[in-house]
Amino acid sequence: MPTALPVNYPEMVVEKSEGLTASERKLAALGYQTFLRLWSYPNPYKLQPNGKELCDLLVVFDNHIIIFSDKDCVYGNSGNPKVDWRRWYKRAIQKSAEQLIGAKNWISRYPDRIAVDAKCSKKLPLEIKITAETKFHLIAIAHGATEPCKKYFAGGDGGLIVDSSIVGDMHINEDCEPFYIGRVFNEPQTFIHVFDDASYINVLHELDTIQDFLRYLEARQKLFVTKYVIAESESDILAQHLQGVMKGNPRILQEICKTHTDIYFEGGLFEELKCSPAYAEWHNKIKKSYFWDELLQKTFFFIENGLSATTTSPTIQDQSELFKLMAREDRFHRYALSEGFLSFLAKIDPDQRGTRILFNADEPEVCYILFLLPRKEYMSDAGYRQLRKEMLMDYCCIVKAEYPEVLHIIGVAHESSEGQYTSEDFIYLDARKWSKEQQAEALKLKQEYETHGMLAKRTTIPRTFYPDKPKMKGRDRNKPCPCGSGKKFKNCCGK
Repeated sequence: MPTALPVNYPEMVVEKSEGLTASERKLAALGYQTFLRLWSYPNPYKLQPNGKELCDLLVVFDNHIIIFSDKDCVYGNSGNPKVDWRRWYKRAIQKSAEQLIGAKNWISRYPDRIAVDAKCSKKLPLEIKITAETKFHLIAIAHGATEPCKKYFAGGDGGLIVDSSIVGDMHINEDCEPFYIGRVFNEPQTFIHVFDDASYINVLHELDTIQDFLRYLEARQKLFVTKYVIAESESDILAQHLQGVMKGNPRILQEICKTHTDIYFEGGLFEELKCSPAYAEWHNKIKKSYFWDELLQKTFFFIENGLSATTTSPTIQDQSELFKLMAREDRFHRYALSEGFLSFLAKIDPDQRGTRILFNADEPEVCYILFLLPRKEYMSDAGYRQLRKEMLMDYCCIVKAEYPEVLHIIGVAHESSEGQYTSEDFIYLDARKWSKEQQAEALKLKQEYETHGMLAKRTTIPRTFYPDKPKMKGRDRNKPCPCGSGKKFKNCCGK
């Protein structure tokens, strides 16, 4: 029989809803994948007598609050397309919008009165502080219109047509166009992202980190609020964004917003992109990045179930602060971190000790230190973990002494090999307030480590995720671009 794992921190145990309907369960699963378990809470409730459901998924990460409302409504078949559209819009989108605005207002007024269960017996374990920097992102997911939409237009992917000039009641007035979606409200502060059956899965699947998802939402909102936008499907806007990401330009939508007034996203872009060699190459390359996700998710499972071996901060909120920097890394940087970790683990001998420092050129004030320590047979688990944590903290302090400009240091410790049993330890050193006394102590520590042969001379190896752009001359510039965009080289990477 399997041995029950010891619950070391019962105060940290969180029992979450898995979703109340089939569509909500799918949303909850996608939420855990994209936003990670520590910050994602399906079906939270207002903490009050006979509390009502707040929303279908709540994500709280740093100063961002993402609220989802999921409605699965049957599309009518009265024979009058406008009547069927109005009825569905009111139930699937308008009702979601009302729920989202209500949830935003409740959280703004009562950020400490949110429960994670219907009985309102367990408060949300994360602290929400409403400040001038707090950003709300409201998302309505509307199910049920895909097949009627395909039938109405005699084809397509079933996604709603996007037209930002349609605002408020224009969706349901006498001149309304069925299956056209614009802005639910006119005010920017109540902007609501509307995704349909197909597009929400595509968006959450392709932009499956908090950073990538938020970057898309913020760029999308600016487009809708400031420009005239038409797209044959939400997925085509996503495709344009992904093309930029794949070429190392995740802010392509912001650039389009700066240089254009009227913007049209051609239909079929997403399907065309998915069939391209560049898309296949991108997804094949980023497979390695999911090591970072798995590392975090495994750790969060132990945290949320109170199974952590040891912790100096036995609250979900403290753990959230500890892992926030690691979780905010986008897919591109998770690849770089995963590659740095895995290649180091493969390179070092099982009986060797070693450290590797990883810097990010985009954020020079942040660095990671990887520490591998072999587990000797004579060492107890508790003794080994304690020694490893102490040494990891020492190395973090030494890194700060060596690189004074670094303000945030994240230490990750692991065995020197992937054996039958492996464990990880994490340390975050907030070095924004680093005194002269701390610097002197760290330099002394560095000298001790060097004296005992525990700190070798470092070598620096620059790496890049994106290969050098291919070069073509003369007539070759009229050939299809090697990146797989389908455009001529001179109109794509050769510009």
